[in-house]
Amino acid sequence: SGKWGQKQLDSQLNRIVSRIIRHPKPILSISLGIIVFTGLGLFRLRVETDFTKNFRPESPIVKSYDMIESQLGGAGVWDILIPVKQPIDARTLARVGELEKRIQSKSTHDATTHGLTKVLSIVDILDAISPIPLADLQNSPTGNMIVGTAVTFFQQQMPQLAASLIGTDPLDGSTWLRVMLRAREKQPALLKRSLIDHVQKTVTEMFPPTKTTSTGEVTGFFVLLAQLVERMIEDQWLTFLIAAIGIFFFLSFGFQSMVIGGIALVPNILPIIFILGVLGWTGEPINMGTAMIAAVSLGLSVDSSIHYTTAFRRQLLLHGSITEALHSAHQTAGRAMIFSTLALVVGFLALTTSEFIPTVSFGRLSCLTLLGGLAGNLLVLPVLLSLAARRFHWAS
Repeated sequence: SGKWGQKQLDSQLNRIVSRIIRHPKPILSISLGIIVFTGLGLFRLRVETDFTKNFRPESPIVKSYDMIESQLGGAGVWDILIPVKQPIDARTLARVGELEKRIQSKSTHDATTHGLTKVLSIVDILDAISPIPLADLQNSPTGNMIVGTAVTFFQQQMPQLAASLIGTDPLDGSTWLRVMLRAREKQPALLKRSLIDHVQKTVTEMFPPTKTTSTGEVTGFFVLLAQLVERMIEDQWLTFLIAAIGIFFFLSFGFQSMVIGGIALVPNILPIIFILGVLGWTGEPINMGTAMIAAVSLGLSVDSSIHYTTAFRRQLLLHGSITEALHSAHQTAGRAMIFSTLALVVGFLALTTSEFIPTVSFGRLSCLTLLGGLAGNLLVLPVLLSLAARRFHWAS
C-alpha cells in the first residue's frame, strides 16, 4: 500500500507539472482573477468586539454574561472622566447633570439593545438627598456654598464611594469627576462605535479644553474591548508589510536576485489575501486570533518556496531544461513540501480544540493559509519560475 500511495503521489505531481507546462498563462490568469475578486473583500472586513464571542456558547463565562446582560443592565462598564476646578460648585455639577441627560437622550429609547442602561455620578447622589435641584442652586453664592458643603459632607461620611466618584490625578493634582456608564456588551461593533462616538462628541462639546483644563475623557473596559481588535487589525497590516519586505530582502540576498526573491514571495501572499478576503465577503467578524494570521502564515509557508526554488534552479543548471527542472523539483522538493505542510496543519489543528475562540480561529485559518500556500507553491510558483527562466534565459 505504501508503494501504491507513492505511485499515486508521483502521478499527481507529474500531472500538475504537465498542466503547468501546457497552460502556464491560464493558470496565472485564473489565480489572478480569484485573488482580485476575493481581495475586494478586504474592504468589507469587520471586527468582533463582543467579549462573549471569544468563548463557546456553552461556556460558563457566556452563561454568566447572559445573566448580567438580561438581569443586571449589561456587562459593558465604562466611564467619563471630567476635569473640574476646586472647589466643586453647583454650576459644574449642573453641567455634569446636563451631560448625563444628553448622552441618555439617544439611548433610552432603545436601551434594551444598544443604548446606555445606567448612568451614575455624584450629581445623582446629591440630587437624591437634596430637596432643591442643582440647577436652581448654580446662580447664587449661597447655592454654591451649599453644594460645596454637601460634597465635603459626602466625602467625610462615605469616603470609599466618594473616592470612586471624585479623584485626584497624582501627576498634577488636578481633580476629576467620574461618570459611570453601563451598556450592553453583546451588540455589534458598529453600534458600539456609534454609542462611544456619541458620548465622546457630547463630552467634548460640553467640556471643551481650556488653558487650565483638558477635555473630558471616555475610557473603560467597554471602550478598550471595542478598540482592541480594530487596533490589532491595523497592526496586522503593518506587521504583514514589515514581514513581507523583510522576507523579500532576505530571499533576494539568498538567491542573489530580486526577481527570484519577488517570485518566491508571491505564492505565499496570495492565500493570505484569499482567506481574509473570503472572511470579508462572508461577513465573518475578525477576532484577536484572526488578526494575527497574516505575518505568521507568511513566515511559515515561505520555507516551502525556498526549498522549491532552490531545487528548480539546481536542476535547471544540471539539465538545462525547464521541463526536466520542473519535474525534478516537484518529485523532490514538492514531495517534501506536501508532508511538511501536512505536519504543520496537523499541529495547528490541535488549536481548534481550545475553549478560547480566537485560538480556534487562529488555528483554523492558519491551516487554511498553509494549505493555500502549498497550492501556490505547487502551481503558481512553478509557473512564475518557468516564465522567468524563459524570459531571462536562466538555462543558459
